[in-house]
Amino acid sequence: MNQKDKTNRLTQKSKTHFVVLVLGLVLLNGGIADGKLWQDKKSLPCKTLRSMARVYMAYGEYAKAQPLAELALTLAKREGACDSELAMCRIDLATLYKNQNKLLDAEKMCELGLKLQERALYKNHPYIAHTLRILSSIYQEQGRYRKARSALDKAMAVMLESHTENDKALAPFWVDIAGLLVAQGNFEEAEGYYHRAMTLINISYGPDHLYTANVLGSVAKLYTLQGRYNKAEELIDRAIATQEKIYGPDHHLIAPSWLTKARVCQAKGNYVHSEKLIKKALASVRKTGNMAIYTKLERRVEEIRAGKQGVSGPVAKAVDSEITTPR
Repeated sequence: MNQKDKTNRLTQKSKTHFVVLVLGLVLLNGGIADGKLWQDKKSLPCKTLRSMARVYMAYGEYAKAQPLAELALTLAKREGACDSELAMCRIDLATLYKNQNKLLDAEKMCELGLKLQERALYKNHPYIAHTLRILSSIYQEQGRYRKARSALDKAMAVMLESHTENDKALAPFWVDIAGLLVAQGNFEEAEGYYHRAMTLINISYGPDHLYTANVLGSVAKLYTLQGRYNKAEELIDRAIATQEKIYGPDHHLIAPSWLTKARVCQAKGNYVHSEKLIKKALASVRKTGNMAIYTKLERRVEEIRAGKQGVSGPVAKAVDSEITTPR
């Protein structure tokens, strides 16, 4: 079996798992009654709709996730759901809207969800910390770095109430701080946070996990900004290998990694391969129909083709964050 066949087989296996998971969520949450699958999604329980939306979001299928997530919130309101359920509906929509570049809607949903969550849970519940991470990422996309850091600091304070600094649960928070520092041009400090996080991530998830690959991609992008192209290439190749194994060879969620690799190739004088990766990234995002992100991607491509160190600018931050799904 050649490499292409192996990749296709792994991709099909991943898609099969995806379908099984969706059906499993329907079963677990009451989506089947009297032995028959609900034919009308409006008949599905709120939690089932929200769970299905999350699965689509995990694969970057935001257009499919949106009606499910919005209907979940509508049903939750209509049925007088508890504060915790209403909070989760709003927080899921905040994440969805952020990935669609609807930043004002995302901010509003996240802040409302946070208030409900604080009312439903105790003050320093870890769920609140993760919601603050989402809110911070929205502020960062808006260029409001001070508010983004403030939200992350609050999140860390909440987590440290029940965890030590070296607990694996804090790894995503260190990653978020590192990403914010990169956005602000503080590369040296960011690298320290990334190294701290990667130590925990490798122990917790292992080298072949998708989250490990996504963070490796972020570190590789940092190395390109520092001109450390050999190290960047080593990391981005590892990241892409894992991402393509999980998503398939042409999935749009890998676009940021292809662009990082393209930047490395260009710096090393391999312009042909760089252009090939650029076109691959553009084609994958074009298929999603999200023209807002595609337009931003084109602007980043212009920076790469021009050989500018613009990958730390607002265009790159927005593209990378909107295409990929935060953990």
